[in-house]
Amino acid sequence: MLEQLTDEEFNAYAKTHPNNTFFQSSYWGDLKEFTGWKKHLVGLKENNQILGATLLLSKKVPILSKNIFYAPRGFLLDYDNFEFISKFTKSIVQYTQKNKGIFFKINPYVIYQERDMNGNIVKEGKNHKDVVSYFKKIGYQHNGFTIHYGKDLEPRWLSVLEIQNKNATEVFNDFRSSHKRKVKKSLSGWLSLEEITSNDTEKFDIFKHIMSHTGERRGYIDRTEDYYKKMYDAFSKDQKVKIVLVKLDLNQYEKNLQEDFNMLQRKLENSAIKEGEQKDLTEKINHVQKNIKEVLELKKEKGDQLYITAGVFLLFGTQVTYLFGGSYDQYLKYLGAYYMQWKMIEYAIENHYNAYNFYGITGEFDETSPMYGLFDFKRGFHADVVELIGEFTYVVNKPYNIIYNGIFEIYKKVKKWRTHK
Repeated sequence: MLEQLTDEEFNAYAKTHPNNTFFQSSYWGDLKEFTGWKKHLVGLKENNQILGATLLLSKKVPILSKNIFYAPRGFLLDYDNFEFISKFTKSIVQYTQKNKGIFFKINPYVIYQERDMNGNIVKEGKNHKDVVSYFKKIGYQHNGFTIHYGKDLEPRWLSVLEIQNKNATEVFNDFRSSHKRKVKKSLSGWLSLEEITSNDTEKFDIFKHIMSHTGERRGYIDRTEDYYKKMYDAFSKDQKVKIVLVKLDLNQYEKNLQEDFNMLQRKLENSAIKEGEQKDLTEKINHVQKNIKEVLELKKEKGDQLYITAGVFLLFGTQVTYLFGGSYDQYLKYLGAYYMQWKMIEYAIENHYNAYNFYGITGEFDETSPMYGLFDFKRGFHADVVELIGEFTYVVNKPYNIIYNGIFEIYKKVKKWRTHK
């Protein structure tokens, strides 16, 4: 029989489980309660030892006075033990029925088939196709092997950099050559990383502005300021979150450019250089002069310093997850995104995490895909494609599920109509 677990015992179990993610933590449950869900931490025990557990979220459907349930990236159990999967499922069915459930959804952090950084299936790699088959066998409905965003509650495709037992040099050496150059350049002294809190009103406003700008640029609706603050408050209880800003020091950037200009000018004044080299140096000098002019104009407009990039990172279990991020498009040339990623990868290595999770991508890996740029940016850090088994639904009350689906279809049509009105 399922038992209620405390935050402390659930997190202690969850953070060491092989399928751990921040979704399966009490902190995520606390955040979701802010958005109208109810948190349930439940597990099966034997001799006071947890054998399997999950965070369940429930939300009431007012019209029906019933609840829908969702275990984000759950369950946490042994997916090689089909007998226990069946036992745990039966316990969840009983629990949700007792709590007026219509259905529950799960989307476990379980690899469907192992892939490399280019998205190719690894020959004789890990796979859990049998888990998908077994879930279907015991009554789950599979949402399919989705490719794009929006078809599942959470992305089925992720980009993950394995860093276990590696030092910073080894990780850096695996980067694509263009990423190496940009990371090195970003470390030239004009950028710095600042961690902020939800109480730092001025800098939090800057963070939110960068995120909103990025949402407009990429065509999605950004989270609200309250949501970000509640996320910070929930995960900062045990220091499981970092909200960071990248600051650009324009004085230092100008100084670096001036040093480049002086070096190039000295080379140009060398009488021994050939005509072709002279032309190349002249072009480089003109380019540096143009950049100096741009920086001087930017200093007049913005001052000596400005924030150009922002990110939200969740730290739970064995992973650091890059959940949200943004940059001002007019300042992309200053490489804030590369700097932020490298500094946080360094943090993950220094603090002995096993993986740095760049989070969601789609399952399309060719240059014609609208999301190819995002995938390619993450791939440049030598992150592998992770394909998960997907989303499953278990219906516990069929008559009410039919009614719920009808209501939900009407809701979607009304929402679409209002959006295009």
